[in-house]
Amino acid sequence: MSKKKKGNSKQGTYALSITMGLVLGFGLGIIFQQIAITSLVGAAAGYLVAHKLVA
Repeated sequence: MSKKKKGNSKQGTYALSITMGLVLGFGLGIIFQQIAITSLVGAAAGYLVAHKLVA
């Protein structure tokens, strides 16, 4: 088995959390008819969650 670098794991966590935030924000944006705003808020929320998980 190969060893993964710690930094690569952090990068994957950030990418996954931000992507999930964008997808959730986009889905809610269609419902609320504010795609740009809810997508940005979702991405920001994903970043904050990733920051809490990694730290």
